Amino acid sequence: MLTALRKRLGLPHEVFIPVAKEYGLVRFLFDHYELLSYYDNDYIVDDILRYIEEQGGDTNELRRIG
Repeated sequence: MLTALRKRLGLPHEVFIPVAKEYGLVRFLFDHYELLSYYDNDYIVDDILRYIEEQGGDTNELRRIG
């Protein structure tokens, strides 16, 4: 899912890794794995983007970086 998110945002690995760490994306996916396993990849990526924004992140800015 992290790769799908990185591709959606158009971010290179070296930019994406600090973003994933800053927002705790691995922990988010781990904590919600059972629920998220019922949904398709696009829904999950959208959910991750909502989570980033809930944490104070600007997903539009992340898209501009990519």
